[in-house]
Amino acid sequence: MATTFCPRCDTENPDDASICQSCGAPMRSGTLVMAVSQIAPRPQVSIRVVRADGGPESVVRMNRDTLVCGQTPQADLRLPDDPFVMPEQARFFFSGVRLAVEDVGGANGVFVRLRQERELPTGGELRLGRQRLVLEPIPAATVGPGGAQIWGSPDAGYRLRLVQLLEGGMRGGAYPLKEGDNLLGREQGDITFPTDGFVSGRHAVLTVRKDQLTVRDVGSSNGTFIRLTGPTFVDNGDHFLMGRQLLRVEIQALV
Repeated sequence: MATTFCPRCDTENPDDASICQSCGAPMRSGTLVMAVSQIAPRPQVSIRVVRADGGPESVVRMNRDTLVCGQTPQADLRLPDDPFVMPEQARFFFSGVRLAVEDVGGANGVFVRLRQERELPTGGELRLGRQRLVLEPIPAATVGPGGAQIWGSPDAGYRLRLVQLLEGGMRGGAYPLKEGDNLLGREQGDITFPTDGFVSGRHAVLTVRKDQLTVRDVGSSNGTFIRLTGPTFVDNGDHFLMGRQLLRVEIQALV
């Protein structure tokens, strides 16, 4: 029988395996497979709605194969009265013994809090404080046969920019990003949001290397979030933003 090796743990698996028999990771890129693990029992999972005002927090235990978050009354974790949350916004599910999540509602999306430096592709979105920002490319200036710029302002060499996305889909300010580090914050930085009290004085660093960009939180109080673009694994303590709602995932392994 033909075999292949797990891209996560390097365990040998049958060639037609959709998930690793050892760690439960998907064997191929693309959508994660919802599957029952035959190797180890699933951990206990709870989703907590975090209250910024310190009020009582609601907690929902994941008792089935999936847990759906959204506004609909049928949602396992209902998030009512939030116009930025879809009827069904997110689905938590198991891929082997690993918990995963995917955005099933689109619209304003689902964002995960960064724990380490991550690459942000063009078209990717960030949330920090009350700011929602999308990364866009800046085309190079058009030059003539002699190398002179044909029209427009002199090309400063910027190749990427952040654009604010306002409520209702309107576009706000645009912020060109220089090569190297770009500091975002409320009080200091290359890009500042002085009226946003949820942005820390020094919040995040965006590092540009040619046409690539990475994002790193620098110890902000409220975190830096990146929008999910596909199903992804979830770890204990991960935080997710859906509309105005902040959720924390609590995973307890069975002994």
